[in-house]
Amino acid sequence: IVRKNHNKITTRWHIQVDSVPIRWVEEDTLDLKQNSIRFKAVEGDLTHFEGIWKLKDHSEGNELIANVKLKIDIPVIKSFAQPYISKMVTRNFEAILEGLESRLISLRYLSYKKGDTNKIAGFGIIGHLYNFFHLEKTLKLLNPDFKMPSHEFMGRLFHVTPSFKLYDIKNFQSKTGQTVNGCFIVATFIPDMLESDIWGVFSKVVKACKIAEKYGIGIVTLGGFASLLSDKTEHKVASEINVPLTTGSSFTAALVLDGIDRACAMRSVDLAKAKVVLIGGTSEIGRGCARVLSKQVKELTVVSLSKEKLKAICAELTRDRKAKIIPAMLSQYVVEDADIVVITANTSASFLPIEWFKGGSIVCDAGYPKSVNYHAKRKDIFIFSGDLAQSPMPIDFPIDMGLPDKNIIYGSFAEGIILALEKRFEGFSPENGDITPEKIDLIRELGKKHGFTFADFYWSGKLLEPKKI
Repeated sequence: IVRKNHNKITTRWHIQVDSVPIRWVEEDTLDLKQNSIRFKAVEGDLTHFEGIWKLKDHSEGNELIANVKLKIDIPVIKSFAQPYISKMVTRNFEAILEGLESRLISLRYLSYKKGDTNKIAGFGIIGHLYNFFHLEKTLKLLNPDFKMPSHEFMGRLFHVTPSFKLYDIKNFQSKTGQTVNGCFIVATFIPDMLESDIWGVFSKVVKACKIAEKYGIGIVTLGGFASLLSDKTEHKVASEINVPLTTGSSFTAALVLDGIDRACAMRSVDLAKAKVVLIGGTSEIGRGCARVLSKQVKELTVVSLSKEKLKAICAELTRDRKAKIIPAMLSQYVVEDADIVVITANTSASFLPIEWFKGGSIVCDAGYPKSVNYHAKRKDIFIFSGDLAQSPMPIDFPIDMGLPDKNIIYGSFAEGIILALEKRFEGFSPENGDITPEKIDLIRELGKKHGFTFADFYWSGKLLEPKKI
């Protein structure tokens, strides 16, 4: 700013794009009645440069429009210079708009932290597709005539496709009668991409959260593999965003534990005398379940690929709990003697042979996608999906999310909605954090208050009949 005089301001500018510097001085005129700022270059590299900033009401907040006139009159190279400089100036205005938006978003969330509870509201669910088959199925659902191109082409195209908001969830009603709005945002990755481009996936999830920020969302919840990024990168998504974030692991753990309790009651299994194997026992959900189960069961075998993490959780459980705690790596020998097998591991494909399980055993698979092949059949074991919640009202997702019914929702999704209804805009289940029995109990009670409970028993997308259980 060079000088101010009432509603007129003189400003000096210097921008540089592609190593080309541009300098000019402009006069700016503020018109508060019209919500506008007119500007015109009076000296510098741009011979004719003027325009107007206009602020307008918009259904999603405010709209800021920049109309710019630019003329470059340099002999000989005019035909090149005009479009080239126009692109440079356009990129500069885009950067200004993005900077303004980023600053306004930061101020909105800062205001909430200072006590202004009206600035943010609602929930954002960050989801993703879990393999190419799921991607193909989804695209054909949206367009039945769609023919899938090669995996190589589709994979690269999907890789460069930015995350996007797919669906608004309006007037979601709790059992209490409260309502809340939210949205479903697709982070455009599949789990296989974590091996080839972990930071690309990280960026997609961060951008998905930033989409939620644009709408003033109060809490985002990370579904599926999006919640595993901090463990794999040692860097938290939450550190890159303003909006509070939860992984949904506390409520998912509550659903797993409730499902086991109900299954034991229906199958007349005494949990206190049971041998339990927990596969994926060092994951967020696994550690939370282990801390509860180790108080309830006779013997708990904790299975993990990470020897260091396995040693740490087993040392904690041995010190504080009553059950016999056994650390183990995955093998048929470990699984085949278990009365109950709980699976909280996340892999992009099924990895557990159904033949490993003991006849009469209870198997709770809370993985996404499932760790046990859906198509494998055994009538002498009871296997069910452990990560599903009954919703107080149906949600009609426009794409196939692997849910068996519109009234069924994943536990991680449900936690975000519960927290939004409670206006608890906080990292309730932080990335790679410790899920405690106290948090599990609290989110379970909050879930019940709003009508979220453990769903009926489902497997392979179908409701299991009581006589089969």
